[in-house]
Amino acid sequence: APGKQACLDFVASCQNNSGGFGGGPQQLSHVATTYAAVASLLIIGGRNESEKEAGLAVVDPASALVFLKRLQVKEGPYRGAFCVHIGGEVDMRACYLAMAVARMLRLDLTALDVEGMVRYVGRCQTYEGGFGGEPGNEAHGGYSYCGFAALALVGREEAVDIYQLLDWASNRQQPIEGGFNGRTNKLVDSCYSFWNGGLLCLLNQCFERKLQ
Repeated sequence: APGKQACLDFVASCQNNSGGFGGGPQQLSHVATTYAAVASLLIIGGRNESEKEAGLAVVDPASALVFLKRLQVKEGPYRGAFCVHIGGEVDMRACYLAMAVARMLRLDLTALDVEGMVRYVGRCQTYEGGFGGEPGNEAHGGYSYCGFAALALVGREEAVDIYQLLDWASNRQQPIEGGFNGRTNKLVDSCYSFWNGGLLCLLNQCFERKLQ
């Protein structure tokens, strides 16, 4: 089995000079693979802070921030949102992944248009209470987690209607199977136990803080 250093070396080989990580060496940088790479480095690094920092030493934070800045939409109706890669699609997943990478690397968020991202997420909240992947899309469990988690990472949960979101998320659990569906009137799926379960945990933390 490969050792710790071999794993660190492989992840390092996936980093591009222009910032971000591809899924393999010399592959296009993508915000999802960048998230996976940074999270992997934290895990591989170890449990204590010094070991984690040693793992993150693989990352060039300056180029990572440049990469995230290039991914953020600067104008138009999607202003503040993020592309998944340069020239790629724009949706809620990229907002969460970009904020998670920035948080894990302790990047300077003032270099990003955080307020624009918050407004974009708010425009994606539907009349049901959940979030679609883009403004006008149907509320969806995965996108709802990503949207609210992105807000939680920058401390802006209450920029959206958390009560309506809680109502929608709670109603995703179906009474017969006990599992969660991802959208209204859809079948349950085990993946939504993660997305909706994670969303409810974030909402619980938010409401607990309000009660303090």
